Amino acid sequence: MENKVQIDPVNEAFAKATEIFTYLGIAVMIVFGLLYLVGLPGFVDMKQAVAHWQLSVDEFWRQIKGAPLYGYSWFLSHLNKMDCLSMIGIAILSFVPVFGFLAAIPKSRSKAYTIFFLILVAGFVFAVIQPIVMPK
Repeated sequence: MENKVQIDPVNEAFAKATEIFTYLGIAVMIVFGLLYLVGLPGFVDMKQAVAHWQLSVDEFWRQIKGAPLYGYSWFLSHLNKMDCLSMIGIAILSFVPVFGFLAAIPKSRSKAYTIFFLILVAGFVFAVIQPIVMPK
C-alpha cells in the first residue's frame, strides 16, 4: 500500500517556482561566467582580479578601476561585459522568493494569505533593489 502525502497547492506552487527560478539563475551565472572565463570581454580583467583578490572590496575597486564603487548599480551600466551579465543570474537568485510568493498567490484561498504574500513581495523587492538605487 502506497502512502500519499497531501501537499497544499500554495506550498506546491511556491516550491515549483522556487525550483525553476533557482535553476534559471544558476544557468545564467554559469553561461556568462564561462563566456568570461574563455576570454570574452569583461568589466574587470581576470588577471587583475586574481592579482588583487586579497584586498578589501573598497581597495580592490580602487586598484582595479581607480575609484570606489558603491552598491551594485555598476553592473547595470556595463551589461555588455560578460562578468556583469553573470550578475543577472545573481539578481534572479535574489528574487527567487519573490517569484515563489507570486506563484503562490493565485493558489491561495485566503485573502489573509494573499495580503501576507504581497507584503513579503514588497519587502523582498525593497531589500534587493535598495542597494542598487541607494548609494552609500
